[in-house]
Amino acid sequence: MSEATVEGSGVSVEPVSRPIRLKEAREAAGLHIAALAAALKVPVKKLEALEAGRYGELPDLTFARALASSACRQLKVDPAPILQQIPLSASPKLGDHRHSLNAPFNPGRDEEPINPLSWLSRPALLAAIALLLGALVIVFLPRAESPPAVASVAEPAMAEPVVVAEPVAAQEPAGAAVQEGVMPAGTDAASPAVAPATAAVAAVPAEAAPSVAVAVATPTTPAVAASAGGLLSIAATGESWVEVINGSGNVVAKRLLQAGDVIDFSAAPPYSVVLGKADAAEVSVRGKPFDTAPFSRSNVARFEVK
Repeated sequence: MSEATVEGSGVSVEPVSRPIRLKEAREAAGLHIAALAAALKVPVKKLEALEAGRYGELPDLTFARALASSACRQLKVDPAPILQQIPLSASPKLGDHRHSLNAPFNPGRDEEPINPLSWLSRPALLAAIALLLGALVIVFLPRAESPPAVASVAEPAMAEPVVVAEPVAAQEPAGAAVQEGVMPAGTDAASPAVAPATAAVAAVPAEAAPSVAVAVATPTTPAVAASAGGLLSIAATGESWVEVINGSGNVVAKRLLQAGDVIDFSAAPPYSVVLGKADAAEVSVRGKPFDTAPFSRSNVARFEVK
C-alpha cells in the first residue's frame, strides 16, 4: 500500500492510495487487463487508471469503487479489502483554513438614499396608475342612458266625457269604460250586431247631448285632429295598441287599434298613456299634433297628459 500527498498553493488533498490488491488478484487469476476490461465492457485505460490509483482520469471516486466491485465479482474475490484501498472522497480545501471567511464586504460604491419620488418616474408604475384610474372612472361613471321622459301638459279648466270613433266593422268589447259613437259614411246598411249599440246611443237624454262630441272616422282616411273640445286624441295609421289610466288609477281604455281607429278622451285628466307601436299612431293634445318620438323606447311610448 502506497500513499501520496499533493499540496499546492492554497489547495491540499487527502493522501491518495491505489488498489494494489486488485492488480494482484487479476494477475493471480492469469487474466490480462485487456481481457478483464472486455469482460467488464469498459475501456482498458480506465481499468489501468484504477489499478494505478490515477483517480483524476475517472469520472469520480464513486465510479472507481463501482468499477473495483465489478472487477472483484469477475475475479471471484472478496471486494472489501480492495475497496478499503480506495478513498471514499477527496474533498479539496480551498485556501488556508486558519483564516476566517467572515471578512467585511465592500460594495465598491456608496449607498444612495432611497427617494420615494423616484418610483413615480418609472414607466411601469405610471402605466399601472393610469389603468387603475381608468377602471375607477368606468365603474363609477353614471350611465348616460336615462328612462323615457314623461310628457306633461297643463290641466284645462273644463273637461268633457270620452268619445271613441271607429270604422263600421270594428266592435268594442262589452264592459268598456269609454263610450263609442259609430257613424257609417255614405251607407244605410248595418249589421244586426251593431243595431243595439246604435239604439243605446240614441236613447241618451237630450240634456246630455251638449257634453258629448261624436267623431267620425272612415276606413280609408283616419281622422287626425280631435274635436274642438277634445283633450287627447289617438288615431291609428296601422296596427297598434293603447292603455290609458286616469288619475284615480283606473284603466280607462286598453285595446288593440287597427288602421283608421280613433280614440278621443275628454274627461277630467290626468291621463297616463302607454302606446305600443308608436310609429303606427298619431297623437294630438288639445287639437295640436303631439310627437311621441322623444318618449318612445323600443317603439313603446309612455307619457302623461295633465
